[in-house]
Amino acid sequence: MEISHILVPTDFSLFSDLAIKKAISLGKIFQAKITVLHVLTLSEVNVLTSQPGNPWENVVLQIQNDMMEEVRKVADPSFDLSKISLEVVAGEPVEEIARFADEGKVDLIIMGTHGRTGLASVFLGSVTIGVIKKTCAPVMVVKCAEALK
Repeated sequence: MEISHILVPTDFSLFSDLAIKKAISLGKIFQAKITVLHVLTLSEVNVLTSQPGNPWENVVLQIQNDMMEEVRKVADPSFDLSKISLEVVAGEPVEEIARFADEGKVDLIIMGTHGRTGLASVFLGSVTIGVIKKTCAPVMVVKCAEALK
């Protein structure tokens, strides 16, 4: 399997940090480009851009800065950060992640998950499961409660 482009959706949780760390590790092995993607819902966009003097471009720039901080926090110092691109899109997370993966010719999606089971997963839903159902790209799910203690 050749991996030249890895997609890592982030919600800025510790689980996303684990997924970014895994993507960087695999990115080094395969010399792959990594895209970190954050999806804002339309209601989040409306709230963030309704503030005076805060156009969409400023919102994107602030989120990209936050994403880079997240990357730096978990990155191996020897990793070339120029191999990472940061994308912010608006829409429904499952749809946008799947669309980006398909249009961006992504070879692997790496996602963190909270690992909810039983009724919690039924009531809360799961972006990860939605992405697995929606895209043809392989999805690696990262879950490690021990690392979050």
